[in-house]
Amino acid sequence: MAPISKKRRLNPNQPEEITFDLSSRADYLTGFHKRKLARKEHAREIAMKREKEEKVAERKAVREQRRKELEEHVAEFNRELRKQNVEVEGEEDGEEWAGVDESNEEGGEHTEGMVEDEYVDEDKFTTVTVEPMEMGGDDDHEDEAITLHAGGTKGDGNREAPKTATKQPWSKSKPADGKPKVKKKKFRYETKAERQATRNDQRKKSKAARARREKAKSSDSSSRR
Repeated sequence: MAPISKKRRLNPNQPEEITFDLSSRADYLTGFHKRKLARKEHAREIAMKREKEEKVAERKAVREQRRKELEEHVAEFNRELRKQNVEVEGEEDGEEWAGVDESNEEGGEHTEGMVEDEYVDEDKFTTVTVEPMEMGGDDDHEDEAITLHAGGTKGDGNREAPKTATKQPWSKSKPADGKPKVKKKKFRYETKAERQATRNDQRKKSKAARARREKAKSSDSSSRR
């Protein structure tokens, strides 16, 4: 018998006996399909995990890009705003205050409460002055006094005496031309019951007319005989 080599003597994990397991051998021989499905499932899980990580990274990049674009837009807006503010301040500094126009105020106080218009025709000119009246206790007489100053022709220097006319009150029932306003008849759709009653009346009338015609024909034929 050959002597034991030095390598075998130094191996501390060397089993004392080797046994053959029949169940493990059967699992190995019959588990090819099972192990193949397990490898596919593992690969699918790894692919899903990788896809999820890629989506997260893509969304993060999109958010970062949008944030940068927003910052650039805000910075551009602030620059334009500062530029406009500088231009407005320069325009305000260049303008000088000219004070209040007293002539317009005096003229406004003088003509307050009075409106005067001039109407020019081919041969006449008319000046109409409208003066406001004080409000009285009776609301039915709320008219305005209109003073008509009628002048002569352009060729004549003489003017006629001023004429005063009173404006007539106007209402919807009594227009300015004096003719009463005709009230329009309001259109209304008939109800189902009204339509049924109308049809029944029409049928009755048609039946009565048919009976009269038949009666007239019968009487005519009897008279001929």
